[in-house]
Amino acid sequence: MSWIHNALILPLFEPERHRGLAKRLRKLEHFESLSRDEQLGIQENSVKKILQHAYQTTPYYRRLFDDAGFRPRGWKSGHPLPIPALTRDLVRLNPDNLRSRAFPPEMLRGATTGGTTSAPVQIWRDVEALQSKTALQFHLNRKGGFDQGTRVLNIWGAERDLALNPSWKWKLYEQGLLRRHNAGAGQLNQEVLESFAKKLNRHRPRIIFGYAGTIHHFAQYLQSQGKPFHKPRRIIVTAEATTAKEREEMEHVFACQVTEHYGSRDIGMVAAQCDEGKRLHFHPAACYLELVYSGQTADGPIYQLFVTDLLNSGMPMIRYDTADCILLEDKPCVCGSWFPSVKAILGRTLDNFMLSDGSVVPGIAVTAAIAGVKEGFRQVMQLQVIQKNLDHMHLRYVANGDSNVIQKELGRVRVEIEKLLRAEVRWTAERVPEILRERSGKLRFCISEISAPKPQAAV
Repeated sequence: MSWIHNALILPLFEPERHRGLAKRLRKLEHFESLSRDEQLGIQENSVKKILQHAYQTTPYYRRLFDDAGFRPRGWKSGHPLPIPALTRDLVRLNPDNLRSRAFPPEMLRGATTGGTTSAPVQIWRDVEALQSKTALQFHLNRKGGFDQGTRVLNIWGAERDLALNPSWKWKLYEQGLLRRHNAGAGQLNQEVLESFAKKLNRHRPRIIFGYAGTIHHFAQYLQSQGKPFHKPRRIIVTAEATTAKEREEMEHVFACQVTEHYGSRDIGMVAAQCDEGKRLHFHPAACYLELVYSGQTADGPIYQLFVTDLLNSGMPMIRYDTADCILLEDKPCVCGSWFPSVKAILGRTLDNFMLSDGSVVPGIAVTAAIAGVKEGFRQVMQLQVIQKNLDHMHLRYVANGDSNVIQKELGRVRVEIEKLLRAEVRWTAERVPEILRERSGKLRFCISEISAPKPQAAV
C-alpha cells in the first residue's frame, strides 16, 4: 500500500513537495546499504559541493571564505570548517546576501525559523531541497514503522500547520487516501483533550505523531479518566526535547514504544532515535555535524550543535548554530549504526502557560504563533516569555536599533500570545544584554512561574 502512496498518490496531488518521492526514498535506502567508508565519501563530496556552491553563488559566503583564506577543495572529512558559525542573527542581518544567485526568486520557497529564544527569521529553500527534505522525513518515519498510508493521528500544538477546517476534497485526500487525522489546539482543556480521545478511539491510528509536550499532556489526561482507549503501535514525538520520565509515562499509558525525532523549521527533520540504544542518530546524507565543547554538567560534558545542511542550495546553511546543546555518548551505539548520535538534546525547554479556567497553552504553540508573525523581526533578536501569574506576562528581550521599531515588534508578540490566551493580560518588559542558558545548558523560551494542575477525572 505504501508504494501506491509514495509513487502515485502523493506526487499526483502535491507534486511540488513530492515529485520523485519514490526514487528519493530508494536512494536513501541504497545509501544505508553502503559501507561506512562509502557513506563518508558521499557525505564529504556533498559538503564540498555545498561549500563550492555557496562560494560561487552567495555574496555572504564569498566574502566569509575569502576573509578566512578558506577554499572548499581543501577541506577534509572529519575536520571542522574554519569559518565562523552562522547564527539566526546573521541570517536576520543578511537575508539577501545569503540567498543563492543560482535560483530566481520564483524557484525559492520561504520558511520561518522556529521561535525558541531567538526571534524568528525568514529562510529560503529551493524546490529540490523541499522535496529532498520531505523524502528524508518520510525515510526517518519508516524507521519507526510509519509509512505513508499508515493510519496516523497528528497531535499538534501549532494550529497553523494543520488543516483544521478542510474542504471536503482535502478531507477525502488526507483522511480517505492518506489516512491522516489531525488533532490540533492552541489551548489544552477538558473539552479539547476529550476531542483528542474521541478521535483516537474513532480512527484507531497505528501511529500517534506530534509534539512531545502535547502528547504527554494527553497521556496524563487519558490516565486520569480511567476509561479504556485505543492503543497505538508507536508514538513518534518531535519539536520538543522529552525527558526520560515523560517518555516512560507515555509508554506506560499508551503501552507502546516512544521514538523521538529531531529537527527544526530551520533545517528540517535530520535525526531519529534508534530502538536499541535510544540515541538520536543524525543522517549523514542530510547534514554534517560539528560539536563544540560548551561546559560540564552533572550528566557529563555538553556540546553546542552546529549543523551544515547538505540539502538546501537556495540559502546555504553552513555551520549553522542550532542554539541547542547536546549530551554526547562516546561509546558505539548498540544498534550498530555509525551515524553521529547523541544521548540527549538539551537546548529547547518550554513550559506551558496556565489559564484561569484550568486550560493550558502549550509552550510550543506559543513559539509556533510567534514564528508565524508575517512582518518578521529585524530589531528584536532574542525573546523569553515569562508567566508571572494568571494575568501577568513578562517579556525579556535582546534588541538593537530603533526603539519605535522594537516596540512594534514586541507588540506583535503580545498580540499573538493574547490570541492564544484568548484574554487580555498585563504586560511588563525587560531589555537585557543576553538571554543566558541554564546551568544544565538549556535555553528556556516559555517560563511559567505558576504550576498547572494535572487533569482530573470526570465526575
